[in-house]
Amino acid sequence: MAGPVVLRRMNEARALECLASTGAMSRADLARALNMTRSTSSSIVATLLDEGRVQEIEEQAGRRENRTGRPSIRLRLNPDHAHYLGADIGASFLRLSAVDYMGRSRYLREERVHDRPADPETVVARIGEMVEDYLATLKDPGIVVGVNVAVPGIVDLAGNILRAPPIGWAGVPFRNMLQARLESLPVRRLVNDANAFALSARALQRQDDALGDAVFLLLDDGIGGCIMTGGRILEGSSGIAGEIGHMPIGDTGFCNVPPVDGSLESYVARPAVLARYRALGGVAEHLSDYLDALDTGEPVARQVLMDWSWYLARGLAIVTTLLNPETVVIGGRVSTLFARGADHVTDALSRNLLEQTPVPRLILSGVGPEGVALGAAMLLHEMDFAEDSPP
Repeated sequence: MAGPVVLRRMNEARALECLASTGAMSRADLARALNMTRSTSSSIVATLLDEGRVQEIEEQAGRRENRTGRPSIRLRLNPDHAHYLGADIGASFLRLSAVDYMGRSRYLREERVHDRPADPETVVARIGEMVEDYLATLKDPGIVVGVNVAVPGIVDLAGNILRAPPIGWAGVPFRNMLQARLESLPVRRLVNDANAFALSARALQRQDDALGDAVFLLLDDGIGGCIMTGGRILEGSSGIAGEIGHMPIGDTGFCNVPPVDGSLESYVARPAVLARYRALGGVAEHLSDYLDALDTGEPVARQVLMDWSWYLARGLAIVTTLLNPETVVIGGRVSTLFARGADHVTDALSRNLLEQTPVPRLILSGVGPEGVALGAAMLLHEMDFAEDSPP
C-alpha cells in the first residue's frame, strides 16, 4: 500500500498533468477534475505554488466582460519554471529549439553547415556555442533542465551514434563529447530524428484528432521510422526499433545505400528519387529540379513518381502486416512526392495487402523543418514530467 508521501506525489503529478492537458483552471475546477476535496486540492496547489511549478493568473478580460466584481484567479503551469533544449544535427544544418514548462516553443535557431560532412568535434563546438548564446538570453539560465540531440541515424541508449550516413559518422560517442563541452548542463539523450519528428507530428495532429497506434515515416536523404503505441515510442531492447528504412524490399534499389542492399530507402529516399530520374533520362541536380519537371507533367518525372509510389507502398505493406497501425504519418522533404501521388500509394498499398487487412489511414504531416529539433526538446519535457510521477 502506498504511503502518504507517495500518495501526495502522485496527486501532485496528477495536478500537473491536468494543468498541462487542460490549460488554466480555477481551483474549484481543478479539484473536480482530480476528484478531490477542496481542502486536499488546495494543499497540493500550495506546494506546487511554493515550488514554482504553478502560478496564479487573473482571468482574461474577454472571459468576464459580462460579469462584475473582482477577476477570478486561475492556475496554470509556470512556463519559466523550466526550459528544455533540443538540437537537430543535419547534413547541411544545425538547429536548436527550446520549449518551456508548458510545452510551448520558445526559441528556434538554425545555422548552415558549409563544410560537409562536418566532423563531430566541429559540430560539438557549434552546438555548444548555440546553447551558450541561448542561455545568455535568460535571466536565470538555471531553469534549463538539459538538452536532447536528434541524429539522422542509429543511436544507442548510451548516447553513441552507431551509424548516421547523411552526416558520414559511425561509432561516435557523441553524448560524452557534447557533455564535456557543456560541462554542468546535462546532455540527457541522443534520439533518432524520426522519433523526434513523431513527437512534433503527434502534437500537431492533436489539434484536429488524436492518433491511435501509429507509424511515422521521415522521408529525406534516408528513411527514418518511429512506431508509437499507446502514446509511447517503441524503442526495442537497445533503442533502435523502428528503422523501417533499412527493411529489404528488393534486390539492389535505385541507388547504393550501404549496408543493406535493396532497402526501402534505396528506393524512396531523396538520392533514390534523383538516381531513378537520371537513369530514365531526366536531368536534375536537386530534388526541386525533379519536382519542377513533375509539376510540368514531364512523362519521365511521372514515371518516377509511379515507381516511387509502388515501392513506398511495398514498404508500408510490410509495416501494416506486422504492426497493424491505425495511422501512418508521413513527413520530411521527400514527403512532397506523397502529396502529389497519395492516390497511387493508397491503391498500391491495397493491392499489396490481403483483402481482410485494414488499410491504415495515410496522413501527410504539416510539421516543418524545425519539427525534429522541437520534438527532441518535447521528449525531454515529457521525460521530466514522467520523472515527477512515481511508479
